[in-house]
Amino acid sequence: MRRLAAFALIALLSACGEQPMGASEPAAPPADAPASAPTGPDFSGDFDLIGTEPFWGVKIRADRLTLSRAGQADVAAANPGPKVEGETAVWAMGAIRLILTPGQCSDGMSDRVYGFAAQAEVGHETLKGCAARPADLQAQPKP
Repeated sequence: MRRLAAFALIALLSACGEQPMGASEPAAPPADAPASAPTGPDFSGDFDLIGTEPFWGVKIRADRLTLSRAGQADVAAANPGPKVEGETAVWAMGAIRLILTPGQCSDGMSDRVYGFAAQAEVGHETLKGCAARPADLQAQPKP
């Protein structure tokens, strides 16, 4: 009978979630464990931005940003890299700021679907449009 009572007591304590001494905290991951995956949009790599009314475009490449507008000379600058703020990335160089926000976007003139809304602030002018990775655009119908 004592064995049965002892067994019942052990089972009852186990069910209460008692932890062995020294096991109150979960173990830390090993020092060489990979970092957890980033959460949020991926703004790395190349992007093509496009806008209409007026027509404009920007090519974001690893080393260079190039702004093209109808009737004006292209403006190129070194790519400073984006500053990510939550769901938005901003590239700033002098009087030009490029802003990308994830979300389905249409250029209003083609059947292409873009994965980002884009905005280019050039001086006091704000140009709105869409953006996508070049490979994503190549996989879609030509405008």
